[in-house]
Amino acid sequence: MSGITYALLLITALAGQPLSLEVDRGAEALVIQFKLAGELPPSVESTLGSGLATEIDYTLRVYARRRLFPDRKLWKGVAKASVTFDAVTGRFRCQMIVNGTTTVSREVDTAEAARRWLAAPPAVEIPLPHARRGAFLRVRARAVFSSGTAWLIFPSTEGTGWIEVHLEASPDDT
Repeated sequence: MSGITYALLLITALAGQPLSLEVDRGAEALVIQFKLAGELPPSVESTLGSGLATEIDYTLRVYARRRLFPDRKLWKGVAKASVTFDAVTGRFRCQMIVNGTTTVSREVDTAEAARRWLAAPPAVEIPLPHARRGAFLRVRARAVFSSGTAWLIFPSTEGTGWIEVHLEASPDDT
């Protein structure tokens, strides 16, 4: 773990943020890593071993700076960390689904490994347009544990607040 990553995780832990976000520029994509601090909420914990799909939605927004207008949204989507218990085999199927497409899938033996998958899923790679790869970027994210409606009218959401990470423009960006 690099010194900058460790410092960001330490600052996030000391600030009491339930969600930490690490963002790096890849060759052609933005690499985003999530990590939930503390215990999973009871609504997630109660479904973990039941055979139902246990999911945490990591909602993402990537913006690029513009001079005269509000920042341009380059990408938005949902990265879903999903765990399903199979009672026949006694194993947990873990999946990372980004905008409906499974990007990573594996099986684990223990409920603790399944909890780690939900709290710190694999990194998400978001392709960037060639012209914006070195630009100033703003990444916003939040974790949603459950959502629904009250009285069929009012939306309700259980999750974390939005957090934001800024990536400065690279020196060779024109």
